[in-house]
Amino acid sequence: MAPGRKLFLTHAGELAHLLVTAIARDAMAMAFVRGYADRHDRRKVVANVERLREMESRISREALLLIAAEVRRLLPRAFGLSHNAPSEDLALCDVFFAEFLEALGRALEWPLAEAGTEALAFRKDLETYTKWRERHPLHQGARTASGADSPFSDRCAILLDSAMMDQARQAAGEFQSDLLRLGTRIFGQLGGRPSQPRPSSGTKARTTDTRGRGRAVRDGNKNALSERKPAKRASGSRRH
Repeated sequence: MAPGRKLFLTHAGELAHLLVTAIARDAMAMAFVRGYADRHDRRKVVANVERLREMESRISREALLLIAAEVRRLLPRAFGLSHNAPSEDLALCDVFFAEFLEALGRALEWPLAEAGTEALAFRKDLETYTKWRERHPLHQGARTASGADSPFSDRCAILLDSAMMDQARQAAGEFQSDLLRLGTRIFGQLGGRPSQPRPSSGTKARTTDTRGRGRAVRDGNKNALSERKPAKRASGSRRH
């Protein structure tokens, strides 16, 4: 764990919220689809509004699966553990990850009647991503060194532009790299020591002015005391 970093179970919900916000609510997936259509002159991809929304939703889901698998891989190190640590120590990672998945489901706002089915399907698909990520922990592009396609690049390409699979797969691989960097950055910021804001020039001026007034008051008090001290001695000498 990085110096000054403390990870708690409450960070699981924060992580889920930040990821869903970045990928779905801030339209990261939509920007990827529209960017692909513009770059490759594939207007047909974005012509149907209803299909576009469905595509965005499903690509967002695949993106969250990809990052969730990455979070699971990074958890032991975040808690200061090795992957071969005792099972009772690694249990903390399991608890955090379970809470993260629960929070992810809430953030995705699955319909109440479908929440159980959606959660089971998500976890089943997550196993595919987790196994792939365990086999290729350093991989970020569309293809691994062994030549095996990642599940994200294949699934995303089918959703994006099945008529141009190679082109769509390449674009999905680039998007995958962006997503892994995003997930790693957001996860790495959890539990970090908050940075102290730098004072503005106005704040500095007010601070300097306040210090100046403080010194003036202290100096004035000293002068007043020095003037009063002889009077006290004189009063004492008259009593004697």
